[in-house]
Amino acid sequence: IVKGARKTGLVFLVLGLGYLSVMSMPVVAHRLYLAVESEYPPQPLERIPEVLCGIVLGGTLAAPEPPRVDIDMTGSVDRVYKAAELYRTGKARYLIVSGGLMPWSKDVPSEAELIRELLMEWGVPREAIILEASSRNTRENALYSKFAAESMNCGEPLLITSAAHMPRSVAAFEAVGMAVIPVSTDVRAADTARLTPMDFIPQASALEKSSDALREMIGRWVYRLRGWG
Repeated sequence: IVKGARKTGLVFLVLGLGYLSVMSMPVVAHRLYLAVESEYPPQPLERIPEVLCGIVLGGTLAAPEPPRVDIDMTGSVDRVYKAAELYRTGKARYLIVSGGLMPWSKDVPSEAELIRELLMEWGVPREAIILEASSRNTRENALYSKFAAESMNCGEPLLITSAAHMPRSVAAFEAVGMAVIPVSTDVRAADTARLTPMDFIPQASALEKSSDALREMIGRWVYRLRGWG
């Protein structure tokens, strides 16, 4: 029995190491991210219509924790920059910022408040920014942003989020009865010329990218299962 258990354990160890090695290859990470980003590719600015409101989803900033003194920006901060650009170019007259606090976050500003500060630094006046600071996930982003948009008679707003996050976000908004115009940004699977040997060498950054793509795929499945999108 002991010998059989050791053999089974060795098999699982080899399979686990093999899985990690494959997921750590840049070529695999790239393909996985392409799969989640391809549904809503980014559009040139001239193809984006002019509307009353844009909704920008959180998941981009965190309050500074000691010894930090500045807002902590993630790779998804492109969403905030894109929202500011849409305002400055007249594509959206108002920006609804959706992002609250995690249950374990206390005595810190909401993410929506942090995003407002960054938007103001990037040229958006305070009076053009509407905060939705209660949501903790994409489902709540959709629910609470819908209330804010309807109170302003926004009609069909622009939805600004990462390309990989857009399919689940659009589905979440449609599930609460709100049609949106997707404006994707934060595209991470850029076109590459040709494969090189380096694309097959495991890298920690590629494993992180693969994990992010798989998490988004699982998130979509969970949302469909729960009737959220």
